[in-house]
Amino acid sequence: MLSFLEVMERVTNGPMMTAKEYDMKVFIPAVKKAVKKYDIKFDPENPCPADDDLADRIYQAALDLYADCGSYCTDTQRNIRFTREEIEQAVYECPKVVYFGEGPDRVEWRGRMPDDNTLPNCHVGSGTETTENIALKMVEAYANISKAKTVSVPAVTNVGHQKSQAGSPIETLAGINMMRLGREGLRRAGRPGMPIIDHVSTCAAGISTIAASNPDFGARKSDGWIIAPHAEFKINYSSLNQVAYFTNWGANIGQEAGPILGGYAGGPEGTAITTLAYAFHGILIIRATYHLTYPIQMFPVCSTTPGMIYVISTSSQAFARNIGAPYYALGYASAGAATRQYFLESAAYLAAIQSSGIGVEDVHPNKAVGINQALPIDSEFSCSFAHGNIGITRKDANKIIKKLQKIYLPTIKDAPKGRGMLECYDMETMQPDDELLQVYDDAIKELKGLGLNFK
Repeated sequence: MLSFLEVMERVTNGPMMTAKEYDMKVFIPAVKKAVKKYDIKFDPENPCPADDDLADRIYQAALDLYADCGSYCTDTQRNIRFTREEIEQAVYECPKVVYFGEGPDRVEWRGRMPDDNTLPNCHVGSGTETTENIALKMVEAYANISKAKTVSVPAVTNVGHQKSQAGSPIETLAGINMMRLGREGLRRAGRPGMPIIDHVSTCAAGISTIAASNPDFGARKSDGWIIAPHAEFKINYSSLNQVAYFTNWGANIGQEAGPILGGYAGGPEGTAITTLAYAFHGILIIRATYHLTYPIQMFPVCSTTPGMIYVISTSSQAFARNIGAPYYALGYASAGAATRQYFLESAAYLAAIQSSGIGVEDVHPNKAVGINQALPIDSEFSCSFAHGNIGITRKDANKIIKKLQKIYLPTIKDAPKGRGMLECYDMETMQPDDELLQVYDDAIKELKGLGLNFK
């Protein structure tokens, strides 16, 4: 695999162009070419296809796409290019197993295959915005989910009454506070070695992330640091500085990528190819040892429409069959937390990703907007789903997803807003109220009636 210094040479000296030229003259034509060449067609009647040939064609299309367009550095205005052979060599050499955490909570995470009968990694928590006063209790509640193996800690975006802004000293302080709260929450749950693999969700700027990652604040290189590109395939010095720091520390780096259905990638076909091609960007540029994907639809802003389920299922199958590295997906429900529709949307998304061969994470409610909207019971649900549906096949998942979508699609554009953390949890005991428990129990019964299991 090319070294990071060799990559930086291309960041500095690659073909010069504007971001608009990259989008319009390089990326968009390459997507259209790949979709046509490999005959990728979205079938709304099969949102989770059991088609290995389709998955492998998407992989080949993604190789062509990334070889044709590469990535783009917004600071140098350079197109970062790689040959198809360099990309394939990087895939061959990239890590296929990653170790997170310490002591009894140390995790060995390997890739899976579609229709796999092994338990996926159960990731819990949320990097969504949470106020400082409840973040500690949120982390403790997540860590008390015994089935959980890795955790995200909330994004604490205020310090006292002051709001964080990207790259500001307040953001650095907020990131340090989040790191301390995260580690203390795990200690309180009796799981001090549990790995946090979203460091540092509070911080948008590289300088703040690096500052907050000092081990004195609780960071460990056995945790994981998510580094994000910008749509599509764009990177800047802020993110590259994080790569330089974390690779030299020997820490685990994760790439997160959220291609936009209805954006420059086009429809479900192009978005599926783009979602997979981000893995090459992650391996070569971000030096990722694990991958997080969260493709999102422009409107409605969620992950549970037929097109979005197709994107995540087919791209995940292509990744699992041809790359085999640790990989998981984050979904966004249109419905808010503590509603029947939220659990139905979550079940559809979880069925797609588990059967397609990747790790599971709780689906974020209410499009991941708002403060204190994620609930610990959401993570309980995803872990119970994963354990109850070991070995779920794509064919079975597809049937269940279609049944679920008939129920929730009519209201997906006007979904119920639900209730947030402060509305349905006792903040002293961190227990959900009776109304939420009833909604949860009723949803489980309904989903069991459709053929799903929960443990």
